[in-house]
Amino acid sequence: MSAGVVGRVRDDLSARGLLDGLPAVFLAGVTRFATPPDAELAALRADAEALTARLAAGEAGEDDLPLLTRVAYSARLGGVLAAHGVRTPSYDVLGSYRDNLTTPVGPRLPERPRAGDRRWRVLGRDVGFPVGVPACVLNGGEEWVRHHARNGFSVLTYKTVRSRAHEPNVQPNWTFARRPAGDPVVSDPWDWTAPGDPGVSTVNSFGVPSPAPEEWMPDLERSLAAVDDDQLLLVSVMGSGDGTALVDDFARVAAMAQEAGASVVELNLSCPNTLSASPDGVKPPLCLDAGATVAVVEGVRRALDDPTGLVAKLSWLDAGALAALVPRLAPLVDGIAGINTVPSRVVRSDGEPTFPGRAVAGLSGAAVRQQALDQTRRLVALREAGGHRFDVLAMGGVTDVASFAALWDAGADAVQSASGAFADPFLARDCIAAHGDTLTRSVPR
Repeated sequence: MSAGVVGRVRDDLSARGLLDGLPAVFLAGVTRFATPPDAELAALRADAEALTARLAAGEAGEDDLPLLTRVAYSARLGGVLAAHGVRTPSYDVLGSYRDNLTTPVGPRLPERPRAGDRRWRVLGRDVGFPVGVPACVLNGGEEWVRHHARNGFSVLTYKTVRSRAHEPNVQPNWTFARRPAGDPVVSDPWDWTAPGDPGVSTVNSFGVPSPAPEEWMPDLERSLAAVDDDQLLLVSVMGSGDGTALVDDFARVAAMAQEAGASVVELNLSCPNTLSASPDGVKPPLCLDAGATVAVVEGVRRALDDPTGLVAKLSWLDAGALAALVPRLAPLVDGIAGINTVPSRVVRSDGEPTFPGRAVAGLSGAAVRQQALDQTRRLVALREAGGHRFDVLAMGGVTDVASFAALWDAGADAVQSASGAFADPFLARDCIAAHGDTLTRSVPR
């Protein structure tokens, strides 16, 4: 066997006594939440057994890396891959939300990639490169913030927090969507997309979990201290309740974030949260109600100190709704972020719900790229037409260098990625390598 990465991973697995049982552990991961059809399961078993035989005989080569990556990741051995610099998903979809909070699975670069001494202005701060990760489980705690900061993501948003603990939905919570087109979206829990594939799409159903303030506030303090001076960590917050109680709760948790040291607070107005439930049991995003949205933003702005930045995060809105809302938000905020995942009906290939008990989940990745680009263009146009000064934090479908550049060229002030950063921890490095010397609108130094 060559001394390449496959050989090094093989030697590591063998030294740990993990090689012989690899097919069985892989299949246990594949069937963790549902069982593939017999023919597909048999093919997966055969592939894993043949790979393990080649590894054991010293006959596996670099061509085996894609299969080895899938097998090891689904066997919950992503950490072994990451230790050898293999591009592998950063979140363990088989593990619980709580397990993942402190343990990014994906590889971490030995040195943060940089665009020389160039800087870009985002929300009044100079950042090393305007690419980042939005509020999601990928920024659920200090170790995740350190992970992404080291890998070159410089505009990070700490995962949505609440004024009281909120438990996640039952697993599964996150799956690949190999067939994202159509209604419903078909996604099986054992689906797989190779890391680095720009066509990656995912669906998730976490339920916006949050630790209690006594846990997340000190963790947030540590996370803020973990980023470099030319990196920005926003904090996403969410309130609960109705009417004035909703406004008060948003203001309360925003004030907690500020107390913990946050210089920019993002209001999560884009996740299913606070309005009356729809027939499918999912509550629509708050931003669909312009009056309630403005009331929350006004209440939070009054509760925060003047220097603290404020960002409103929106889901995808049609042209009329966005045009009606933006002029009301613009005087109150420093930035508008979006889009969030797109609510979609999601089923397995056998027609059963991918997420038991939840008919609707959030679709993200390449499948929502056009909607994100459309909303970014409309936000920028509304900003220019109204003479407003807010920044646009764009996200949705950013899975490679080209999709980053598309949102930047549309006028975004920063670009964030969730599905792309999950499936490719080296995404920021690649964007910096491609555009670090040429990206427009840098700050003169």
